Amino acid sequence: MRLLKSAVMAFSTFTKIPMPQIDWDDDAVRVSIAFLPMAGAVLGGVIWLWIWLCGVLDLSAVLFAAVAAVLPVLFTGGIHLDGFCDTVDALSSWQDRERKLEIMKDPHIGTFAMIRCVMYLLICFALLYELRLRGLAAGLGFIYLLSRCFAAFGAITLPNARKSGMLMSFTESADRRAITAILAIFAVAGMAGLIWFASLRGVAALVLGLLTWLWYRLMAMKQFSGATGDTTGFSLQAVELALLAGLLVGGFIR
Repeated sequence: MRLLKSAVMAFSTFTKIPMPQIDWDDDAVRVSIAFLPMAGAVLGGVIWLWIWLCGVLDLSAVLFAAVAAVLPVLFTGGIHLDGFCDTVDALSSWQDRERKLEIMKDPHIGTFAMIRCVMYLLICFALLYELRLRGLAAGLGFIYLLSRCFAAFGAITLPNARKSGMLMSFTESADRRAITAILAIFAVAGMAGLIWFASLRGVAALVLGLLTWLWYRLMAMKQFSGATGDTTGFSLQAVELALLAGLLVGGFIR
């Protein structure tokens, strides 16, 4: 029952899927973030359904890529992309750590965040277009699960940069042992599926995704002395883009 509540709390927070209304449960929230990858698995299923529909209706790669780039934003309500934008605003300020944390809390979007968001979506669209055009889209369903495995693991292993906020509520009393075990199951399933469907391209995607995540950890510690909910969203988006790029780059491996 606790795990079911944990999953419902994760889906309620990180997706726009209607969920049953439940009271806040401190025991359930201790492992709730471990079910973030499950939301990614559902999103991956939606992406696969879109791939199938495009094949049935013989839709163009342009339309496929445009919708596939937007679907994650609609599915999540933009919560992770919002974190990406807030983090970009903070990093672009070149201020000290405390000021950067203040900037991330500002609900307004800055010029640099808007520019980077447009760049991000354009690159995402281009990668999805190329993957579809080259018939390399089979492994896409696992990308969204794995990016959330990386994000959740970063959230529980990095110190909290501020002593408040959404991330703090999910990690302050987190059962890190149980979360790590659940994330490991999701990660192994995601990696196995990606390699099964994409072979060497899957390996290339995993390598690039891991390198990007390691870079994020170094950046988060240097710039913020830890993680916040916003930097966790930033890491998810960055790793997701790296995994997509790896799938494409891996297609050139012979």
